[in-house]
Amino acid sequence: MNMMERSYRIVKKNTFVYIKSMEEKKKNIKELEQKRQEEFRSVNLMLEDLGEALLSREEAGDGEAGEYIREYQRIQREIADSEGTISAIKGDVLRLKQAEEALALNEKARFKVKQELAERYTVLGERLLEDGTYGEFTEPYRRQFDALEDTVKSLENRMEALAARPPANPLVQLGRKTQSVLFRAALEKNYSGMRRIYEAAGEKFASREDGGPNPGGELDLVLEEIGKLRKQAGDLRAEEERLREERRKIADSLNIQGGPVKRIGAREKGITRLKNERRTVYGKYGEFAREKARNGEWDAVFNQDNRLLLQKIEETRNYIGDIEKRIEKNRASLAIDEERGAIVKMEKAISDHRVRIASAEKAIGDLEERIRKAEQRIEELKQREAYGNKN
Repeated sequence: MNMMERSYRIVKKNTFVYIKSMEEKKKNIKELEQKRQEEFRSVNLMLEDLGEALLSREEAGDGEAGEYIREYQRIQREIADSEGTISAIKGDVLRLKQAEEALALNEKARFKVKQELAERYTVLGERLLEDGTYGEFTEPYRRQFDALEDTVKSLENRMEALAARPPANPLVQLGRKTQSVLFRAALEKNYSGMRRIYEAAGEKFASREDGGPNPGGELDLVLEEIGKLRKQAGDLRAEEERLREERRKIADSLNIQGGPVKRIGAREKGITRLKNERRTVYGKYGEFAREKARNGEWDAVFNQDNRLLLQKIEETRNYIGDIEKRIEKNRASLAIDEERGAIVKMEKAISDHRVRIASAEKAIGDLEERIRKAEQRIEELKQREAYGNKN
């Protein structure tokens, strides 16, 4: 093994040792820095907790402490205002929903009363047309009814005649079925018309202004029921108008500035921002209180929980100081390893240069020896040349 190979192996071994040592120290430094960040976060959280505990029971005062307290109280007011606005908007949304539901129920109730009124009008109108006492009143309705009744009887007779016909071929039977369907549809239309005549007569009679003598008996009961139903219908109409007006006002209020969803979203974002500002105030006030405690001030301000928290903060900060010392120590040691590694590399370079110089000197010596021998040979050849000239 020549000198150059031996030098290379030594340098390679030392370089490996230094690289391994440096990687371990870099890893340690990274872990220590992460730990330091975690402890810093822990200290900040404890300072925020301390600030929150103190500010929640402090009154606004003078000087720097008063500024923190007033800022905290301002943020608290704005948060409360925003939460109150959100609560009011949600309350309006609920009220709007309740108004919509009430309107739907009102509509169902009105429809039911309307149906009941139509039934009572129909019963009243039928009794009036059957009773000859009110002939003058019922005459216009009687003419319409009789015309429809004649049409109904004619249709019924035609249907009976159609049904009485003997069976025929399928094509004829299909035609009869079609006629029967048309007759039934016409009958239903006329039956409906007759009911509408009864209803119109009953409604007109129940709405007469002059009143007139009471019909007596069953008709009085029907008129009494109609009166009650009309009152219900009027009450339901009034309630519907009230609900619609309430719904309109609530909807108008909700639809300003982009609607409830957008307004609530904006308020919630504002609350998040305010809470972040409050955490900042907590932290600053906690640090302010810590400095007061370090200076021996505010003994009367701190309770037992505050003192324990302050002690924990100081212990953690001291621990952070120890971590930072270890980081610096590792960084210094790492720098030493880096310098040592550089020295090893430079020593290798010097060794390599020396080996090359030795090789060069040997080569120079060999060349000089060859020159000497060449010059000696030249002298010998010159002597031989001179001897030849004499002969």
